[in-house]
Amino acid sequence: MRRLKQLGEKERRRADDSIYKIERAARDRADDQARRVPWQLLLETRNQYVEMQEFYFWARSVIETEDGIPSWLAKMLDRRCPGFIEDQQRCESDRSRTYPPLSVRLLFWSQEHMFGRARNEGWFDAVQFYAIRDSRSKGAEVYWSECVKTWRKAKPRKYPSLKQWVSDAAGCDPFTHLTPGARKSKASYRLVEPKRLTEAVTRYIDWEALAYWARPALEAAPPLVHKVSRELVRRCRGFLEFNAKARKADHADFPRDWHRLMLWITDHFFQDAKTGGWMDAILSSARSHPGAIRTMEYWEQCDENWASNLPDPYPPFRSWRKQVDSYVVSTPNETVSTRLVINA
Repeated sequence: MRRLKQLGEKERRRADDSIYKIERAARDRADDQARRVPWQLLLETRNQYVEMQEFYFWARSVIETEDGIPSWLAKMLDRRCPGFIEDQQRCESDRSRTYPPLSVRLLFWSQEHMFGRARNEGWFDAVQFYAIRDSRSKGAEVYWSECVKTWRKAKPRKYPSLKQWVSDAAGCDPFTHLTPGARKSKASYRLVEPKRLTEAVTRYIDWEALAYWARPALEAAPPLVHKVSRELVRRCRGFLEFNAKARKADHADFPRDWHRLMLWITDHFFQDAKTGGWMDAILSSARSHPGAIRTMEYWEQCDENWASNLPDPYPPFRSWRKQVDSYVVSTPNETVSTRLVINA
């Protein structure tokens, strides 16, 4: 019995390791593709994919309950997905081959026709990777499953509108199907309204960008660059004095100025999230936000280029942030900055 238990534990560890490797490979592929496009365009397209997911799971709830597309839904699909109904009718009349289920075809059709640019330019995997991990997408998927189970037992007299369905989906636990340990790590998401969380994440990313901009100067030999000192005094009054006292305990090879600045920012500007227990939701959301990821990558590029000497003059924060916004990698081995053209 003990040996069987040990074998079972080994199998679980092996399975967990396999899942981790698959997830890691998907993340690496998504990150590589994401670097090829300005992060604002990636974020906008990711948000469009999330909205598509909400519409798709709402429609799928009805389709799988009705075992088909009712006329009222067909009219809406014709407006939202022009051409899909005709394509569906062709599939139904074609007996020469086997097609995927209707709901799967709707997903494939939406991906192909609504995200053609991302697919053609080679960054669709990045859009999909970040979108399906968004709490709204996860909530829609969970709510779809719940609706189908409930509606198949007793069809509603009237199906909820898309707006009502999305509102109801936002109220369900998007992490209900995770393991207990994974659910615990996501518990903070349930303590804050999605809109409030989104606003807080945006503010956090702005503050994090300031910290990344200041980091090379903070961690260089003193004196601190005047431009950085002036900006931190204006935005984070009291931090430089606090940091000067704390850095005396730092190991020379491991300065902690940046970490202290981020903790200081959290303590002073996100106290409501800390007190309310949802700071982890902000940190988790920021880690998968295209803007935050691009800021970190641009800082890494600066840190590598400035390893021996800080630039003179040190770039103003506003100029540095613009460089972040236009920072892309055109090929795996060629890093370039391109001017972002909005709505190109």
